[in-house]
Amino acid sequence: MNENHRPSNPYTPQQAKKIVDQLFIKAEQLDDEALGKITRSLLAADETCPQTVHIVFDRAFAGALRHAFRKEPLKSTEQIISIPDILSIGPVESLHTDEGIKNRFCWLQGHLRGDIQEQESEFRSAIQDIKSIPPHLPIILWAGNNAAEQTGLRFATYLLSGQPNEISELNSTKAYESLYRTADHSEEIHILRSSELSPEQLLEFYAHYEPWKWNPARRAAIEQEGESLMYDGSYLRTWEHDELWSSDEDRHDTFIMDCARQLQSAYPGEYYNVLRLIGQVYGELEQYTGDEWIEYRVKELIRYGELASKGDIGDWRKYKIRVIG
Repeated sequence: MNENHRPSNPYTPQQAKKIVDQLFIKAEQLDDEALGKITRSLLAADETCPQTVHIVFDRAFAGALRHAFRKEPLKSTEQIISIPDILSIGPVESLHTDEGIKNRFCWLQGHLRGDIQEQESEFRSAIQDIKSIPPHLPIILWAGNNAAEQTGLRFATYLLSGQPNEISELNSTKAYESLYRTADHSEEIHILRSSELSPEQLLEFYAHYEPWKWNPARRAAIEQEGESLMYDGSYLRTWEHDELWSSDEDRHDTFIMDCARQLQSAYPGEYYNVLRLIGQVYGELEQYTGDEWIEYRVKELIRYGELASKGDIGDWRKYKIRVIG
């Protein structure tokens, strides 16, 4: 296992001194209430002995990573915080504020299916967990090359602005390519998102792939991008050329219609189940948005008169569509 991640004994005198030093630094910056939160978090850390905090941006991926770390000593030394939301879609403006959070989940409630109230509760809890990370613990941000996770990475880094924690980045896409590309399989290897990886692969990454420890310049740059997101009024973000871009909502509509026409050729003049279209788009779209966003765009295409529907459009299992014209 990487030396940086090897568990050690409970706090040495040097570690204890570092914690006390951090408390004195914080005492000069924060009020009594905020200082109390940090003190309580440090006491809790002493009980559970976490040594590294992992922040991830996908509920399924968090489950896989917890499974990978399910055995001792990693079970005791690795803490996982998950932002369980697809941040490549929907509003993110002022997401660091209560008003911004309410605005996001109000929009999601009105446009996407799913238990939005539960998602909001988990989201708020994750933000609080990130803000409560003890200042002496190193943090690893796991993110693949997709807009959902890269948006999450920037948002989490912005939330950590001003905190002294050491931050490293583990890019799951690059780790996969580095460890599994061989001379016999030299072609480009691509995964769409981190949750495609197995717990066994994640454990191998953590043991053999060195995360990128950010220097102050890299961290400042990502914090700035995270701050810029808080002023972003778009509802769709894409990842291209290793950069995050704001996009128009209808960016993928042409592709969705191409898939719809392709499927329609097998059902000339007839309606077919909308799940067929959503599944095909989901499987072929190079940007990860989640199937809820795809269905939202299908409904918008119905509203625009590009597609016709039959059945209960409120339940994606109960309506069919066909291409108009």
